[in-house]
Amino acid sequence: MASSGSEEKPDLHVMIIGAGVTGLLIAQGLKNNGISFSIFESESTSSRPRSREWGMSIHWSRPLLKELLPDELLDKIREAQVDPSYDTSNPKGYAVPFYNAKTGEHIVDIPMVNAIRVSRRKMRALCAEGIDILYGKKLVSLTSTPSDVTGTFADGTTATGSICIGTDGAQSAVRQLALPGETGRAIPLEVVLYNLNVCYGDAEKSKAVRSVHFMNSVALHPEKNLSIWTSIQDVPDANKPETWQYQIMPTWLADGKTHEGGAKGLVELKEVAAHLAEPWKSSLLWIPDDTDVTYSSVSYWPTIEWDSQHGTLTLAGDSAHPVPPHRGQGLNHGIADAHNFIKAVLDIKNGTRTKGVAIEEYNAELVKRGADEVETSRRNALLVHDFEKFMDSPVLNKQGYGKSKVN
Repeated sequence: MASSGSEEKPDLHVMIIGAGVTGLLIAQGLKNNGISFSIFESESTSSRPRSREWGMSIHWSRPLLKELLPDELLDKIREAQVDPSYDTSNPKGYAVPFYNAKTGEHIVDIPMVNAIRVSRRKMRALCAEGIDILYGKKLVSLTSTPSDVTGTFADGTTATGSICIGTDGAQSAVRQLALPGETGRAIPLEVVLYNLNVCYGDAEKSKAVRSVHFMNSVALHPEKNLSIWTSIQDVPDANKPETWQYQIMPTWLADGKTHEGGAKGLVELKEVAAHLAEPWKSSLLWIPDDTDVTYSSVSYWPTIEWDSQHGTLTLAGDSAHPVPPHRGQGLNHGIADAHNFIKAVLDIKNGTRTKGVAIEEYNAELVKRGADEVETSRRNALLVHDFEKFMDSPVLNKQGYGKSKVN
């Protein structure tokens, strides 16, 4: 990333790189406070089919949404839920049950306080309402001065702002420009992960799969180093179980084999089913042949400091602290980042703090909190695949699904 000298500009304009949920929450927060911004997305269009749909849990960060979204969107957040018929007004939330996948024995319930579970696709669409997203903008370089930062995109266009915030995911281009080479690259975790969205098209089969828990559950196999996350993903009609969709996410420790999605992935999952108790066995065997089976690599990045270039460069969400999914923390930290970033920008706008100080202080808090969560989630992702040790995993001890304790 290049840097040069320049005169300070009076206007405050934020460049957001990445139109995922975190980037869009930042855009909504800036819009609510009358702060100029542009948001850029590398995807070519908002209508491109997204096979990698999944659910996301919002719990400890939920109160912060009130400071980011306007009332008209907060009132509609139920529409983004995986099951819009579920009443989330009880602050106690619900508990996620854990089972022995070999015997079907119930092991433990872990509370998820004040929780709502949303569809990634629906939440992204909700947060995009009223936001002008610039699509087809793949970032290739950044150049900063003490007053502003300019991004160059693959299509040859450029854009300049007072601050650039990267919200472009686990493989963040912004992060890798801020920290070139291996330092800024995500690190593969030795975990095999399949993600499926399944509609059984049969009311009795659907109800059998959901009978374990109305929202989500986890089954752990004592011999296969295997975890199966099962959750409701979409309820178009609460009275028609045959229309319900589920997210099924089998994961296990890397086994040295080659894995892939599609038909071969489905064959592998149906072989896994032979080792499972009901209803997890049938939940895999009943998967229709035309289901999109996605194999995903799991990665993390141990959050470290980067040069903020006079307060012109920062990160948020998975760009700053990509984590494995097994502890359900990713979006919660993204929401916290968005909330803290808006506070920092408001201080800059109001003259309470200089840009350099505000962004450096934002970065310092994020790095400490993010590094703690990345390590906690990394350790948890390994321990839940080791039945002998899983009772020591962060999600199953006193920490549960709560926010990491930052020292």
